[in-house]
Amino acid sequence: MIEFLEKDLLIPDTGLAFFYCNYKERLSQSVEYFASTIAKQLVEQRSVIPEEVRTLYGKHRGKGTRLSCAEYLELLQSLAKGCFEVYIVIDALDECINKDEESIWSSLLTKLKASIPNLHLLCTSRHISDIGGSLASATQIEIRASDADIEAYVLAQVGSKDRLLGFCRDDATLQDEIVKVVGLKADGMYVPFHWYFSLEI
Repeated sequence: MIEFLEKDLLIPDTGLAFFYCNYKERLSQSVEYFASTIAKQLVEQRSVIPEEVRTLYGKHRGKGTRLSCAEYLELLQSLAKGCFEVYIVIDALDECINKDEESIWSSLLTKLKASIPNLHLLCTSRHISDIGGSLASATQIEIRASDADIEAYVLAQVGSKDRLLGFCRDDATLQDEIVKVVGLKADGMYVPFHWYFSLEI
């Protein structure tokens, strides 16, 4: 998806940012952190550093301070004005959790929508309860691995583990049994994964 947006989406002056949420990184995850990540990526795509970035850098450099969340969001708004469209891809939205183990994805999306009027958003997530309606206008597509995908993955894992591969060489039926059992277990433990996609969120 990122490769397509970077190379094949022939729209001039397009801003692109993407990031992966991870509950293991919740100590650093915050709306401010994600806003700064997006801003950094949008600035890196410019041939010239925007004046507003230079101003903010000069303001905080002397004091040794960091930008506030409000300043990052204002910066995003300014950067978005210089783009025809802004695409943001968020992977594992359901793991957008802060240091207090509180879900912050709804707050993040609300602030992004308010700051970036020309936003196109694509998120992946396990099923989440959208109480605030942040994804109410988004198209939702459920994804699951096919049996062939699971089989290919298991075979690749077996082939990459020397010890397991040795066992399979000693027992001609073992590899087939592993594929069969894992496939059955995977279906029984299946958790739906979703794409949330909105052209005009």
